[in-house]
Amino acid sequence: MINAVKIVWEQILYFPLIIRMVKYGDQSTYQNFFLGQAWKIINPILQVSVYFVIFGLGLRNMGQGGSPWKYAAWMMLGMGSWRFMNEAILSGSQSIKKQIGLVSKMKFPLSVLPSISIASAIWTFLALTSVSTIFVYVGGSSINSKWPWMLYYFVAAVCLSYSFALLNSTIVIVIPDYISILRLIMSMGMWLAGVIFKIDTLDNVIGDILRLSPFYYVVYGMRDSWLETDAVFNTHFQTGTLIFWSVVLLFLMLGSFLHLKFKKDFMEYM
Repeated sequence: MINAVKIVWEQILYFPLIIRMVKYGDQSTYQNFFLGQAWKIINPILQVSVYFVIFGLGLRNMGQGGSPWKYAAWMMLGMGSWRFMNEAILSGSQSIKKQIGLVSKMKFPLSVLPSISIASAIWTFLALTSVSTIFVYVGGSSINSKWPWMLYYFVAAVCLSYSFALLNSTIVIVIPDYISILRLIMSMGMWLAGVIFKIDTLDNVIGDILRLSPFYYVVYGMRDSWLETDAVFNTHFQTGTLIFWSVVLLFLMLGSFLHLKFKKDFMEYM
């Protein structure tokens, strides 16, 4: 537990550095593009639009009551939540391995690198959430009165992404093949988290298991607070909350232990 507290304190202490590194990384990535950093917003919207065309228009009856706007808002918000966590976890898991040389020059804790990756992924979440909100009003509805809970679920998404990325960042260095397994797991996660199709339709053991997933908790929690109240989600809220934060704490404690145990030997493994 002491290791976890130490790691969390490093994130707070170096938060200004994290923000500066994100700005520097974005500027260097998009400096040769005509539209510049606008691509941080345009790119995820264009990619997710393909899913909307296929599942929202082409397979409308499998969406939210056949309404394309309602389904678009529902899917875009879920996709924004999922893509944020997916990008943050995959990028954060490889951040130490890819940027360990940078740390040796600038002298800041290695544990900060996953946080930089998470902060960089926030634009994806903001872009798709904004589009989802537009679709809500275009469809004649409005934002849920429970919208302040959105902040809670966003913090939950950040905590899950960081704790899982920190754990993975050490395993990826010690066991290089692990990244392939992680990519496979995350590619399945979008479907298992109910981003495209409603898990509520699975009224069986499989559905009960999927509703215990920490990714389901974040994705459907955000939908419940921003769009429409989800009766099924609220039924499992207490159990889901207990499981979610238990998983986050487990990832953080195990990830902190492995990180501090192996960080002096990272260069040898690489």
